[in-house]
Amino acid sequence: MLWLLTSLLFAQEPDMTIVVEASKNIEFFVSPIKIQNRAVDISVETVIDDDAAFTYVGHYIKNIKVSTGRGGYEPLSLSGYEARVYNERTIQYAWDNCNYKRDPLACAVQNSHYYVETIVTVDDNQLVTKVTIYDSNAQVFLSASSTNDKIVKWIKQQEITIKQEQQQGGLLGGGGSATTIHKPKEELPLKWEIPHSLTDKMIQQMLLGMFVSVKIDME
Repeated sequence: MLWLLTSLLFAQEPDMTIVVEASKNIEFFVSPIKIQNRAVDISVETVIDDDAAFTYVGHYIKNIKVSTGRGGYEPLSLSGYEARVYNERTIQYAWDNCNYKRDPLACAVQNSHYYVETIVTVDDNQLVTKVTIYDSNAQVFLSASSTNDKIVKWIKQQEITIKQEQQQGGLLGGGGSATTIHKPKEELPLKWEIPHSLTDKMIQQMLLGMFVSVKIDME
């Protein structure tokens, strides 16, 4: 009787087999744009929407190519995969198991998706925008940068001579005077500066160029 009861207990144990299905989503997490401003000149413009990179990645993600498994690549729309883009506000609806604000790269590795980081570095002479895409192994998948330099032009000063003449008198009378104003050349030329600045268009063009060239290999 004891043997029969034991057999029935084992027979009623639930099946613990876990079925793992391959994800059909290609996911990107995009951090807010980081500004590293080391410029002393306060006239350098560095104001931009923190989520500009997130917005443009979401728009241009459709341009990526996905491997066919036969040595080639095809447009995302024909691949059967879906691409999803998240930022700090939306990632919680897909992945709430990691603090993306504290360490987004670690979270991307943990949850197996791509991480897009945009850093703008500014000094008094140059502005550098760098975008880096990391894969799920924390390796650099793709990187691009652009620069915007301050333009300095020197305007050479020239000698100026102005002559003014005045006529006085009637038909029979004569008269007149002339005044000459002479401005000597200055020793130093004038300095004309066009400051460098950060614009939304710079972020837009860089991300467009990057995602046109992104190719994803699916296992």
